[in-house]
Amino acid sequence: AMQQSTLPQDERPRFELLVGSAAFWTRASCDIAGAERRVLVQAMTFEGDDAGLPVAHAIAQSPAADRRVLVDDYTRHVVNDTFLALSRDPALHGEAAESRAMFDRLMAAGAGVRVTNPLGRNPLRYATRNHKKLLVMDDAVWIGGINFSDHNFAWHDMMLRIEHAPIADWLAAQFDADWSGNVATAGEGIAGIDLLSLDGSGNEAGFAPLLEMFAGARRSIEVISAYPTFPFVDAMAQAARAGARVTIYTPRPNNKPVIRDYLLGAAAPAGVELRLTPMMTHAKAALIDGEALVLGSSNFDFVSHRANAEYVATVRDAALIAEFEAQMLAPIRDGSGPPEPGDFSAWRSWKARAALRLADALIARLSHGPRVSEWRG
Repeated sequence: AMQQSTLPQDERPRFELLVGSAAFWTRASCDIAGAERRVLVQAMTFEGDDAGLPVAHAIAQSPAADRRVLVDDYTRHVVNDTFLALSRDPALHGEAAESRAMFDRLMAAGAGVRVTNPLGRNPLRYATRNHKKLLVMDDAVWIGGINFSDHNFAWHDMMLRIEHAPIADWLAAQFDADWSGNVATAGEGIAGIDLLSLDGSGNEAGFAPLLEMFAGARRSIEVISAYPTFPFVDAMAQAARAGARVTIYTPRPNNKPVIRDYLLGAAAPAGVELRLTPMMTHAKAALIDGEALVLGSSNFDFVSHRANAEYVATVRDAALIAEFEAQMLAPIRDGSGPPEPGDFSAWRSWKARAALRLADALIARLSHGPRVSEWRG
């Protein structure tokens, strides 16, 4: 049943759901400016552009005693969804140089900067990213989908702010584990929230209870994600077979069209209703039976299940779920539509499924290698 917290009022987490990068950053920048003890920021993408530069400046200016940034090695190799090594665009290379200078300035201002999951010499290791997005400012934490780049700020997305000292301390400890490279998959239930920190190597076990929850849905599952695939879609199909109404909202203008092609072939046979959004959404959320809201950095895809480091939270708070339905689900339900005849191609769907299964098999064979290194511009 929907949980109304039995905790005293002053011990309950305070939630704020922010939709869109502008609303998120306006609120988060206040947290950074007001922090006294710690400003810990983790992202997969953090670029020296109109989105990233103000974030770096805010961290540099913060009076907090402990200021640290963890950015994934992805940021050193990919700008605006384009591999630097494959591009001769001077603007992209200029932005990459500005990103390097930005991190150098942060370190000169006394902040620590480290890089997670260095690619090393194995290009296949590109698949095993630290995909976590986290901000911890004193007792306020943020989780969700937003990275710090113009590219990401332009997409439809959301972040959840949780104000609660024990939750902030637990997530700060996970940040410290990533910072030291001494990682492990960990889970904790705090104040009615199930928190999961996945390290990229113990993910199958970490995700098992979540997949069971998907498969065991009794009435409904609604998922917003650009990239959902097996094994999550398989678990949703299990719920659909047992009579639950299952809906996936995913973008028509997907920046990874292979996923949309896979879903166009996989959804209907699985009894899953697919609805396409007119805009690129990068939000990641699942509402199960109207009473468990799953959110964080996971796209509910095979890469997340197999190899990415992720944060996931399951919240059963009636007020937050009402807010999520009003701010996220209602507009997406109204604005999305069923696939049109021209969207589907049996050949493209078959190709997409084969490509994703091959990618999954390759990722399964990878060692995860060194986890963290100092920033070197």
